[in-house]
Amino acid sequence: MNTKIYYFSGTGNCLFVAKNLANKLNAQLLNVSKLIKDQEIVLDSDVLGFVFPVYAYTYPKILDTFLRKIDLKKAPKFVFIIITYGSTPGRAAHKFAMKLKKFFKVHYINGVLMPENYVAIFKPDSPETIEQKISDAHLKIDKISEDILNNADYVEVRNKPLDYIKTGFVGTVFNLFLPFSHLFFSSNDNCNGCDICVKICPVNNIKKSNNKPKWNNKCIQCMACVNWCPKKSINYTPITKKRERYTNPLIRINELFKE
Repeated sequence: MNTKIYYFSGTGNCLFVAKNLANKLNAQLLNVSKLIKDQEIVLDSDVLGFVFPVYAYTYPKILDTFLRKIDLKKAPKFVFIIITYGSTPGRAAHKFAMKLKKFFKVHYINGVLMPENYVAIFKPDSPETIEQKISDAHLKIDKISEDILNNADYVEVRNKPLDYIKTGFVGTVFNLFLPFSHLFFSSNDNCNGCDICVKICPVNNIKKSNNKPKWNNKCIQCMACVNWCPKKSINYTPITKKRERYTNPLIRINELFKE
């Protein structure tokens, strides 16, 4: 059967998961960041998968653009959602599954714990913890792949009241704040105008002004620009100035460029 995996990734965790899944499922990988530029996104595979990170216990805002452009050519036989998260996912996958319900049923939902990358609030994991989490992720991906190949009907349970509160309240507030995110980005004198932040931004939110990055109001808080900057010149509030960065060690930066 024809299998396609649509993924979104900022610092490489989801691309790492999606690549490993694609290898085991013999699937085609498609980058949501590239597809949203098209007028429509044609869905026509027998097996359809989505891999994305959890942002503030909800799904990334970029997926709303993806949903608006769907052109469903045929109903898939099996649909799965795999999320990555640094602590707890809330009901992020379930919320996205509800959005997909008007197109088709989601049969399988699961998640993979990955190294922390939201440096705006959290410190990145230690090198030892990063290594352990990635090792554990390989095992989890093996199990998920086996489930999908067997058409397992499974939805990870996230029905505690706190899960609803986190996704319903925290996630909503997070998305309401997004148009103001640009006010908290800055670059220091270490910036050499390399354009990596421009190339890595999944929503084309960063432009150049006097050879320095300038952020507009379309940010989705992926933190790709902060984490991938080779000079550590980009900060999000003063909190990140002394904080380490994180990018997935098994992903190359050019794999995430939009072009």
